[in-house]
Amino acid sequence: MKIESLDLPDEIKRFYENSGILELYPPQAEAVEKGLLEGKNLLAAIPTASGKTLLAELAMLKSILAGGKALYIVPLRALASEKFRRFQEFSELGIRVGISTGDYDRRDEGLGINDIIVATSEKTDSLLRNETAWMQEISVVVADEVHLIDSPDRDPRLKSLLQSSGE
Repeated sequence: MKIESLDLPDEIKRFYENSGILELYPPQAEAVEKGLLEGKNLLAAIPTASGKTLLAELAMLKSILAGGKALYIVPLRALASEKFRRFQEFSELGIRVGISTGDYDRRDEGLGINDIIVATSEKTDSLLRNETAWMQEISVVVADEVHLIDSPDRDPRLKSLLQSSGE
């Protein structure tokens, strides 16, 4: 499946084509066929380096350009920083990106000006508990490293977060 054939605004297609991504890998194409760009809930359990981040990006960008906001949840601060740097590349599309990984007692209302908010699981939990207003504007949630959902020593909050974000 070619990028040019996707149901995405032309500016997104050009962004990926200009960065050398012209075609989706088979698992990515399957996710699109299963409703990725129509807002369907999907779990992508595919090998490392097979394009899970691209799937997340496509879903987030489609939602944002339709007026939504994206929350990208990660288990580790280092991963949050990595994804934040990657998503900042979308600034050429007019996309604003914010990051929050600490200060668990703060609402961080200022993050609401961003289109993509990258946050650790712990920070996301705090934002929900503190009833941060912009959380109501989230239209797509991406949970990275979801395989940690039942790992008591890594991320015991993830399951409850995903249940909360689905309400």
